[in-house]
Amino acid sequence: MLRRASRWRADMDALGFFMSSELDYYRLLNISRDAPEREIKKAYYELARKLHPDKAKDEDERATNASKLAAISKAYNTLKDPRKRAEYDQQIRGKTATNSDASSSSGSVSSATPIRRPGKRQDSTGRSTGMATVSGIPDGEQNPEEASKRQNAVYQQKKSMAQKAFVKGMQYFKVADYKQALNFFEVTVQNDPESEPQYHLKYAQCLMRTKGSFTKAAEHAEMACQLDPYNLEFKLALGDVYEQAGVNSKAKEIYEDVLRWDATNREAKNRLQLLGNSGGGGGAKGVLDKIVAMFSKKK
Repeated sequence: MLRRASRWRADMDALGFFMSSELDYYRLLNISRDAPEREIKKAYYELARKLHPDKAKDEDERATNASKLAAISKAYNTLKDPRKRAEYDQQIRGKTATNSDASSSSGSVSSATPIRRPGKRQDSTGRSTGMATVSGIPDGEQNPEEASKRQNAVYQQKKSMAQKAFVKGMQYFKVADYKQALNFFEVTVQNDPESEPQYHLKYAQCLMRTKGSFTKAAEHAEMACQLDPYNLEFKLALGDVYEQAGVNSKAKEIYEDVLRWDATNREAKNRLQLLGNSGGGGGAKGVLDKIVAMFSKKK
């Protein structure tokens, strides 16, 4: 038991974790405290991919990875929500202020320490030098903090556009008007290319239903699974994309992967049974299977 606990601590440290009375969510994800939403998501998905069950050497490591993922997910779900993040940041500031007050109680700051206020320096003749006295950034140069705010504002604007396009696309998707839905989903993925996995999945499904590019459909369905590797519905949908294209060998691989995650998944079992009974592998479908297999080996 002690050996396992030591390994858990070492693994946590290796991934940027640290153990204390409470985990620091920013350190868990290895991001700065002013990181925009896109960086939070990127950090979470990268860590989640590292903890994929297939990468575990044994059951102990698989259980350890599941514990790590739970901690990462808690941090991610807090920081991606603006309201929850603000509340969490306020708690952190409160603790920091308490610690600061405790440390300063042992000594006081000298009243002789000058307070530097914003403004411009002047030389011996009283002329302005054009240099800020607090930030040290010359007038006319861009403040990095302001630049970061502007970048985040642009990101939020694009995110909002993607959300609205996705809602509209889903309205058409539900009534089976896939051509109209495709137009809106294309706008969605163009404006939010690394964010919500369901955006990429719906775009892929529309491409298949409108006889669009199979390569592009598979690419976006794969991306959805990479962004959310623990969502079995996405994996099943990816398998369906390959199945619709007649690439049965790849579809079987995906359904088998679903069963590695959840051995009782009925849909994956049914899909595998139907594919087994179809006796695929001949004709054009068999040729397409071989082409995809060759492509996968090259990758």
